[in-house]
Amino acid sequence: MKILTRSLMIVSAVSVLCAAALPFGARPAAGQVKKEEAPLPGQTPIIDVSSPESALYRIAVPDLMGGSLGAQGGGVLRNDFALVSLFKVLDPASFVAAPTEGMSVTPASWQSVGAQGVIKGQLNQSGGALEAKMAFFELARGTTATLTRDYKGSPADLRKFMHAFANDVVKLLTGQAAAFGTRLVFARREGPGRKDVFVADFDGANQGRVSSGRGVSMLPAFGPGGIWYSVLTPDGMYLTRAGMGDKPILRGNGLNMGISACGSRLVFSSTRDGNAEIYSAAADGSDIRRLTNDPGIDISPACGPGGQIAFVSNRHGSPQIWLMDSSGGGQKRVTYKGDYNQTPAWCPDPKKQLIAFTGRDAGMDVFTVNVATGAYTRITQGQGVNKDPAFSPDCRMIAFASSRGGIYVSNPQGLNQIRVLSGGAETVRWSPN
Repeated sequence: MKILTRSLMIVSAVSVLCAAALPFGARPAAGQVKKEEAPLPGQTPIIDVSSPESALYRIAVPDLMGGSLGAQGGGVLRNDFALVSLFKVLDPASFVAAPTEGMSVTPASWQSVGAQGVIKGQLNQSGGALEAKMAFFELARGTTATLTRDYKGSPADLRKFMHAFANDVVKLLTGQAAAFGTRLVFARREGPGRKDVFVADFDGANQGRVSSGRGVSMLPAFGPGGIWYSVLTPDGMYLTRAGMGDKPILRGNGLNMGISACGSRLVFSSTRDGNAEIYSAAADGSDIRRLTNDPGIDISPACGPGGQIAFVSNRHGSPQIWLMDSSGGGQKRVTYKGDYNQTPAWCPDPKKQLIAFTGRDAGMDVFTVNVATGAYTRITQGQGVNKDPAFSPDCRMIAFASSRGGIYVSNPQGLNQIRVLSGGAETVRWSPN
């Protein structure tokens, strides 16, 4: 009975402190929101009579030639270009030149269907080996490919080859590679008293379980040595990482959770000293240092460019996004709109100074805030419950969990929202590379 009571108390505490459900206190009554906690912004309507699609690069990607994997390869490329929100991917049904050209192009034929660029690919399979020859043509430059790549491996490498080539095409056109081929990690409820951590490619492929499947594992993140997550037990919550068989690496009294990699160290929240505070530790769990010391609740640390740490605190009355340096100094409040903001996640590009977060308005939605200017952008609105955002490594995409049924990806303006993974999900995090 004592163990059961203790377990129920911990589960109750987790429901109060975890990023997935963070009721810090009663929400202010209507009309009583403090001036510094003005309402979060709505989405700004965009009406462009010249058509927003005119700014997108129009690319044609026919199925690859040779071998039974050609349709799969073309599909991976088309999906990549659609998700990154930089391209208008033309319908393959409109292609008339592809079957007869081989690895060359007739620019006029492709320009007649609206293409600015064309990707061609040739697959050669022999036994368990696969060779892929890829070419990208910028039609304004004529019939000579401006980018070519050759790949060798096994059929299991096809998706990796396609992601790599798509990254190189984006880099050629923009100067910066995309984040194709990176991964997402997230938690999912598997049944009563059961939650597990999963990993998948950023486009939802190759999903697999990371945690042991024996209890409650949650709040995952990428860090030194792989994927880290928290495990709830009858005596508290500890931190571990994939491949350890749920063996504790970082533990202490009470709850230890919400980890984020910060250089060679880890930052996490813990109730080891009674109140929920932010701490840092070495990757082996040693050298624990306390970073915050406030009567309020401090949780959900997220390390960003230059070692800046965003976190959630209710020290001013309502949960808001705060900022501090890697040693705990320079603590300052970031969000002043909304009365219930949580789950911060940085854009890795230090020039952009963007944090995505979950805010409560009529429901839970995803927002970004510019740390330098204080400008907000609303990503979701009127589309169910949306939460736990994560930026892609190139900051061109934001992934988030949605009650629409899975994980969605959009651009940083909230446009082009596409579901990449079906099923329940929470606390989404994106790999750094």
